[in-house]
Amino acid sequence: MSVRNGLLALLASNPRHGYELKKELEERTGSLWELNVGQVYTTLSRLERDGLVVEVDGAHPSSGPQDQRQYALTDAGRQVVREWFAEPRSRPSPDRDELVIKLTIAAGLDGSAGLGIDLDEVIDAQRVVTTEELQRYTRLKAAAAPDDVARLFALDAVTAQIEAELRWLDQCQQRYGQHVHDQQSHGQQSHGQLRGRGAPRATTRTTNRRGKGRR
Repeated sequence: MSVRNGLLALLASNPRHGYELKKELEERTGSLWELNVGQVYTTLSRLERDGLVVEVDGAHPSSGPQDQRQYALTDAGRQVVREWFAEPRSRPSPDRDELVIKLTIAAGLDGSAGLGIDLDEVIDAQRVVTTEELQRYTRLKAAAAPDDVARLFALDAVTAQIEAELRWLDQCQQRYGQHVHDQQSHGQQSHGQLRGRGAPRATTRTTNRRGKGRR
C-alpha cells in the first residue's frame, strides 16, 4: 500500500515514466529502500486498471515498452492521495518481527531441549549487530546535506527504530534476569519449607522412640 500511494503522490505534480517514479521514490525516502522496477510497473498497471492513473495521450503507444509510457493522475487518483495524507496511520496489529519471534521462543527454550540455547548470549550477539547498524546510520546522517530534509526524515526514522530495538533488548535481558532470580528464590523458599516440614516429623519419631524406651 505504501508503494502504491507513494507513486500516486509523486504523480500529483506531473506525469512521469515508471523508471522516473522508481528513482524519485527512492530519492525521496533517502535511498534507504531499493524499489524493484518490476514492482513499479505492476503497480502502475493495477492503478490504471482501477482508474487512478491514465497513460498520457500521445506520449507513446499503449503497446510500447512500459519504460516509455508516461502516466498521469486521474481525478479519482488525486482524491486517493488527499485521503492518504489526511488519514493518520494506524497499527491494527504489530508487524511480524523475526527478532521478536526468536527471543520469545528462546525464552522458553533457554537451557532446555538439548539445543544449547542461552538467551543472554542470543541477546548479546544481537546487541552487537544492532549497535553496528546504529553507528552506520548515524554516520549517514552526519554526511547528509542539511537541506536534504527528505533523506534526514528517513534516516531519523531508521535510527529511532534501531535505538528503540537496543532499549528493548536491554529490557528483555533485565526482565528475564529478574524472572530467573524470582524462580530461583521461589525454589529456595520451597526447599526450605520442605526441610522445615521434615524437621518436626524427625523430632516426633525421636520422641516416640524415646517414649518406647522409657516404657
